[in-house]
Amino acid sequence: MKLNEFINERINTKVDFDGAYGAQCVDLFRQYCKDVFGFPHTGAVDGAKDLFLRYDSLPVEKKYFLRIPTVSPRVGDVVIYGGSATNKYGHVAICVGTVSDGNILVFEQDGFRQDGAKINVRGTKNMLGVLRAKV
Repeated sequence: MKLNEFINERINTKVDFDGAYGAQCVDLFRQYCKDVFGFPHTGAVDGAKDLFLRYDSLPVEKKYFLRIPTVSPRVGDVVIYGGSATNKYGHVAICVGTVSDGNILVFEQDGFRQDGAKINVRGTKNMLGVLRAKV
């Protein structure tokens, strides 16, 4: 499955990959890994930010992804944001394009809103970096 097919199949749907805590951003990431790349279930994390911060202790991520500290993601990169005062877990989204002023277009899911996967514009503030598939 290609990225655009994944988006078309999952847009406006709630993706709950592991059946726990409802439709979270990490669930969409895991579904993306499975459907687009055929990667096995990724390592357990407390929050999305840990996909980047704990990369060295996550063998599946290390095997299938490069960790790149950047604010210039490519289409298909997994973009990871750090925690904040309102969301200590951070956030993970899939880059689907760029827009003006350094903002990026992402496919993401908001675990607080529980309103399904959407395409949104995000800034690069608080971005830790990206995971780029080794394919």
